[in-house]
Amino acid sequence: MSELSISYHVRVGDSREVQKLLRQAKLSGVIFGPANGWLTFVPYANSASYRKEEGLGFADYLSRLTGLPALHYCYAEDHGWTFALAHTERPLVQFVCWWDPHPAVERDQFDPLALAPFGATESLESLLRPLDREEAIHAQPAYRFGELLGLPAYQWLSPDLAQNDTQDLLDRGGRKLGTKPASAATRFRLPPNRQIALPQPHLSAREALNLIVPFMAQFKAPWSLTMLSTYGFLLPDGRGIWQARWRFGDSGDTVEAALMQDGRLSFDAYTAPSYATDGLMSAMELPDKWLDSTDIAAVMARLPVPNGFAKASLGSMTLRSLNDHPHLWQILIPGDRNGVEPFASWTVYLDAVSGDVLAEELGRKVDYEIVPVRLRVRGGDWMDLSQSN
Repeated sequence: MSELSISYHVRVGDSREVQKLLRQAKLSGVIFGPANGWLTFVPYANSASYRKEEGLGFADYLSRLTGLPALHYCYAEDHGWTFALAHTERPLVQFVCWWDPHPAVERDQFDPLALAPFGATESLESLLRPLDREEAIHAQPAYRFGELLGLPAYQWLSPDLAQNDTQDLLDRGGRKLGTKPASAATRFRLPPNRQIALPQPHLSAREALNLIVPFMAQFKAPWSLTMLSTYGFLLPDGRGIWQARWRFGDSGDTVEAALMQDGRLSFDAYTAPSYATDGLMSAMELPDKWLDSTDIAAVMARLPVPNGFAKASLGSMTLRSLNDHPHLWQILIPGDRNGVEPFASWTVYLDAVSGDVLAEELGRKVDYEIVPVRLRVRGGDWMDLSQSN
């Protein structure tokens, strides 16, 4: 599993006074230090104060609360790293480095002098440059940055880890601050997991949804269905194992139900941070007469396979809304990534009522991931994506 670390660090004088201010503001989480003039604070993911601010906004909130500089640190192993320094007396200072999909830095809001009081600026400056993935693995700029500043803790820390793996952080020297809020599953009062009788191990999408929906009766509007998707790969006839998701309005609150082939029906819940809600699926307006997965599998069987694509395995299906389409099927078919053909994936979008093919997309393997490179709309000519914008 790749690392995603997010933490906050207050430049303290009297750490006891800072911790008192955090408690008075009813903040809760795990703290490390103080050490080297820094107090590390990792808020619980479900704490109301963090869910309200998050990201850079939470660093600014901590600075306003304490009157001291507050540093936001984020390291996403697969993508890049960033930090931001908030201070009530100065403009926000921010640096961003990406190595996915291409090496790039953002330093329009960066002022190297702002870091002068905290570490050797020359050593820090050498870290603030574009890196590709291989260089980043070797140089570890985010780790080196935390080391040079003397942050008490910064590796494998995040609000989600503080919420869900609290003891692990405590075993690494952290201390609890305040009361940990209830998990999303507790707050939403999820139905208990259960075992139900299935007519057969692998179901169509409609069969699975009809079995799941009665157990979701308590999740009324503004809760709405946002997705029905295979849980793993799909069988050729359109049957499989299914999961469904409901979302509370435009918030980050999501409930998921998964129905396995042995009849186990399980429920889970999570809350996405506010900066990530744009990436969540929106409410799906599903009419009575929508095409089942078995119908869609029959449509797919009649489609010509694009030139340059070699089907390697069974795909996955997702029923969702997307952009201006309130209900569509998205079918992803992986190709032979190690073969000689140029394309490694084929994604088809079909109208969930008519079965019309709305668009097709071909992907190519680039470094460590599949990148969309070609597109055609409603059976037209294939276009390079750079030409379709």
